[in-house]
Amino acid sequence: MVPPERVSRFLSFLLRHRPADYPLQFDRQGYVSWDDLVAMVQDRFPEITVEEIRDIIEGSDKKRFELREGKARATYGHSFPVELGLESVEPPSPLYHGTARDLAETILQEGLKPRGRQYVHLSASVEEALAVGKRRDPSPTILLVDSQAARASGILFYSSGPLFLATEIPAKFLSLL
Repeated sequence: MVPPERVSRFLSFLLRHRPADYPLQFDRQGYVSWDDLVAMVQDRFPEITVEEIRDIIEGSDKKRFELREGKARATYGHSFPVELGLESVEPPSPLYHGTARDLAETILQEGLKPRGRQYVHLSASVEEALAVGKRRDPSPTILLVDSQAARASGILFYSSGPLFLATEIPAKFLSLL
């Protein structure tokens, strides 16, 4: 049996980061044909079933993917332009961002930028920001985002899965936790 995490990582690679490396046809909203996606995943992992792939997509607690009308897509984290069709929301206050210690000072000076992604990813809890930050640093720095002041200044926030997204957060709305 293929570990679900391994399949989820492959789905992220396909649907978020490297579309040109695989023969999937994306529409403007980032959707691909469910049948084409299943074929691609089963080509990589021949023993996986359609039901297991569906369970990984629909059962993700982080809501990384969605399946709709015979198509699938990643809901956030794209490194290529996608029209997600998100509507701005009132974000919780504050929001948090986990980052590697060596990046924190630069971010505090220059602001939080998407760095190769479409949006900056923000967490509603310190615990989630810590988990995200630990992907790149065993002892990450947690930044506090004054989301209410940022929104009042015109920054738009979007909700996608457990995350909040913004195109960028200027330094004046950031501080160390």
